[in-house]
Amino acid sequence: MSTELTLTCKCGSFEATFDAPPRMIFNCQCHSCVAVIKAIEAKEGFAGTTMKCDESENSGAAVAVYKSNNATVKKVDGEKIGFMKVGEAGKTARPYCTECGTVLFNVWQPNWCAANRNAMTTADGSAFQPKGTVMNINCKNAFDKDKVPAPNHGSVPFGTLFKFIPLIAGLTCDGSNAKDKALIPEDLSKVEIVPITWE
Repeated sequence: MSTELTLTCKCGSFEATFDAPPRMIFNCQCHSCVAVIKAIEAKEGFAGTTMKCDESENSGAAVAVYKSNNATVKKVDGEKIGFMKVGEAGKTARPYCTECGTVLFNVWQPNWCAANRNAMTTADGSAFQPKGTVMNINCKNAFDKDKVPAPNHGSVPFGTLFKFIPLIAGLTCDGSNAKDKALIPEDLSKVEIVPITWE
């Protein structure tokens, strides 16, 4: 059975494939992830696939993490890719489709990416469904800490952190995401900003 998964935005302007199961799956409940999703999906005319992990107002981000080696961008129109960061000094620009509003990736770095899990489908075209219960992480930085469902963790569980370290260090990663220039802003200072309201 094929393990390939496909990520597409709702309008079909973007498509990427992944040739292996996700390295990690989780729901990130931190302020930054939630604020960006809310801001993008609150735009007038939003008709994309949500990145929210549930229907609550301050829902976390439904994420699937991959090494760059496993991600291939098949279709992208740079004119339809927008970016948003958190605060003036933000260093991470989340790419989204400006046509339909789908947040494509929570992170797009040369060595790894965190894809919108809700926008992913299996080889037979059905919606991707993670096996088992998905962990909610970074809950100490959630807007509604008491409303985050179980299982949850205040920060990042050791097992998840252990899987992140090689990605951040670039171990066994080929850095190929860097070639997809449409998903990397030319000038980070000109990226849309969602203001920090929680400090």
